[in-house]
Amino acid sequence: MDTTSQLGEEVRNRLLRRVDWRFLLPTPEPNTTICFAHGLLRRAVRLISDRMADEKLDSTSTDCDLAVAISPNRATLRDCWSALRPGGSCYTEWYSPLGGGPNGVRRRLEAAGFADVKCYWPWPWPCLSRPRYWLPLQAQGAIRHFLFSRPPAPTSVRRVAAAGLKALWRAMLRLGLTVPICAVARKPAVSVNHRLSTASRGASSSHSRSSNSVVGPDLLDMIRAQWRTWGLGSTPDRLSSLVLTGGPRSVGKVVSLVFAEPDPCPRLAVKMPRVPESVPGLIREATTLRSIHTRHSTGVKAIPRILFCQEQASLLTVGETAFTGWPMSTLLRPENCRDFALKVTDWLAQLAGSAAPRPPTAWWNRLIEPVLTEFEESFGSVVDSGMLRDTRDRLATLGALPLVCEQRDFGPWNVLVTADQELAVLDWESSEPEGLPALDLIYFLSYLVFLVDGLFRRSGAIGPDRFRESYRTVLDPSTFLGSVRSECLARYASHVGLDSDVLGPLGLLVWLIHSRSKYKHFAADVAGRPGREVLRRSPFLSLWQEELRNDVRHF
Repeated sequence: MDTTSQLGEEVRNRLLRRVDWRFLLPTPEPNTTICFAHGLLRRAVRLISDRMADEKLDSTSTDCDLAVAISPNRATLRDCWSALRPGGSCYTEWYSPLGGGPNGVRRRLEAAGFADVKCYWPWPWPCLSRPRYWLPLQAQGAIRHFLFSRPPAPTSVRRVAAAGLKALWRAMLRLGLTVPICAVARKPAVSVNHRLSTASRGASSSHSRSSNSVVGPDLLDMIRAQWRTWGLGSTPDRLSSLVLTGGPRSVGKVVSLVFAEPDPCPRLAVKMPRVPESVPGLIREATTLRSIHTRHSTGVKAIPRILFCQEQASLLTVGETAFTGWPMSTLLRPENCRDFALKVTDWLAQLAGSAAPRPPTAWWNRLIEPVLTEFEESFGSVVDSGMLRDTRDRLATLGALPLVCEQRDFGPWNVLVTADQELAVLDWESSEPEGLPALDLIYFLSYLVFLVDGLFRRSGAIGPDRFRESYRTVLDPSTFLGSVRSECLARYASHVGLDSDVLGPLGLLVWLIHSRSKYKHFAADVAGRPGREVLRRSPFLSLWQEELRNDVRHF
């Protein structure tokens, strides 16, 4: 069904983000859909469905898996009901603040014969083109987490504004004034009379357990059954989940945070791929995290623990323990960057452990040669061949190195600072379980500087020359940020047992590795091979050039 890969990333992302609500459904990829809406929503629904039923020509259809409507009246709700097969899902959006809130929406859907009605508030609002949160409106634990887990504001003015916004949200939620309301409901698989007659025998209690949960009943039952086995405490009476659909690109994963109501602390994170290209990364994350916890037999508290990895409704789902805290990227300031950098350095050194060095013959053909070859094929048309030779020569000077686990996206945005000031590291989709040392630390320290320098807090695109200028600063140990980098690298090298001479070549390798992901983004943007001018805009290309210039100068 996936024809989305043939689209440019801008169009693909806009369409898929418009239907991120499909991860609120039991089956995110319906076979047959009937859509009583037009424009962007209809185009997006068509993209995720095997077949679209025409609401006029197929009004007598009764085999649809999904019905979609915006602010439907009674007649449209009847048409949705009639078109659905037993057990099919109905998704509706309601935009009027006079509709009675979630209770009013629920009454309308239940009056039309639907069951298991769940109402969500997408945020940011009022635009539904790219929401980042889908908040279940009758799940107090998930709501409290959403309201009180915002990163602390850096200034008193922003703190006052944030407190005012929270108060407004709480009032809107309490009064039922949140708009739009997105509702998911189900056409019962049995008749209403039969459902009512069986309610006294326990059907209603089963429904209450799954209320406001985006995971299907089978997965929910499995989570409840395994709750104690996973060491999560007493089995909860009721689960809820808050769905996160953030990220800048369509390949981003969807995450459902699972709560044991009314506890506002999520206990599980269930990850799902938005597109097929996301599947290998989730499998890689599960494999790496299992490997880490196997090697560290006492357990690694700061790294998610895989609880399950399986297909559910034909969709890969990876369940892991959840962490709460604030991304380090939201907390970084010039006055605290050194403390954070040293803390991350010690964390990575502890993860590396004290593995024995391995000769290049044990890892060159796996970890370096493919990276060099791919970089030359991707960026060779816009770089000097002499620089490519120099890079290969510098990497060839590497001797025996210990193999460590690389996270390979170790930016401050993936490092959580918990309430007790400990670190927790998320998102291991790009990881390499048997990788090379120092690469994650070099990447982290570079982006720490970029954040402190303000490159990611400004609006608009930042050119590669600006990154290169900032990176030049961090490579100079006479500057404050450069001295922090030097201190951290020396500390890490001492712990892991590295010669300082290897840090230059490894710094080159960092940007060669990350240039691959940038090239894939460029190719996705045009649904083909990117042009030379596009390739020159890669910030990783400019960082590699600056690192090579610095490394050769000191060689």
